Amino acid sequence: MKLNTHMMKSLFAALAVTAAVGAQAQTINPMPKVNDDWRFSGTISGWAPASWTTVSTERISKSTTSSISDNVNSAGGLAMLSGEAHKGNWGLMADMVYWQMGGNASKEVPILRGAGTLDVGVNAKVTQTMLTFAGTYTAYNSPSLYLDGLAGIRYITSTTTVDVTREITDPSGSVSASGNRSSVLHTTDPVIGFKGRARISDTSWFVPFYADAGKGPGSNNTTWQALLGVGNAYSWGDVTLAYRAMYFDLNSHVGTTKFLNAGPQISATVNF
Repeated sequence: MKLNTHMMKSLFAALAVTAAVGAQAQTINPMPKVNDDWRFSGTISGWAPASWTTVSTERISKSTTSSISDNVNSAGGLAMLSGEAHKGNWGLMADMVYWQMGGNASKEVPILRGAGTLDVGVNAKVTQTMLTFAGTYTAYNSPSLYLDGLAGIRYITSTTTVDVTREITDPSGSVSASGNRSSVLHTTDPVIGFKGRARISDTSWFVPFYADAGKGPGSNNTTWQALLGVGNAYSWGDVTLAYRAMYFDLNSHVGTTKFLNAGPQISATVNF
């Protein structure tokens, strides 16, 4: 648990140091240059969201909340990458968010009038992957504002695994048993939206923005994503600090699970 917290802190510190080292006296224009040459960019991010989850069936609805601290402390594997390719006004973009969250709990219950105990242990892990692919077109480009329209798809999969162990101990000895349950939910939804940046005066600072929304098959299957922040451009790329939110529904044979993840994100983008 502590290792994951240190990893997140190290990533944020590394990006901040990179931004400081890349600082330069001359002003860098943060607006993309639209021409017939290919231009590419790759981005690595550190996203620390809080989470809101609602599980609904025909009869009941239950909601849970995980804070930013809860998610960072329970995080396992993390990968947040994106890339873009442009030629003229046309382009392609891809974005991936992958994470694992885990936790465990145990409880000891007296049985047989206090002569024995029942020990129950639960170990749970949730793995989620969100992939967004889209084609883009530059709808507006000026010295102060750059705007791309986008259309594509988002693929989302969520796997939940629960391991349960039980051990009964009494004066004659102990008996143990274990069980495992796993469920996989996934969806593929079309999305449309826009993204871009607005330059702050004539400086190297800018405001990045992003929004998309989509709806797949079924009455409850909806997804959207939004981002707004501030960034600074350098000769090699830029560094941004933003607030990012992503929402999606996943349907199963028993009901619908709704996820909302939202929180601060720091990113470093390299242009080449």
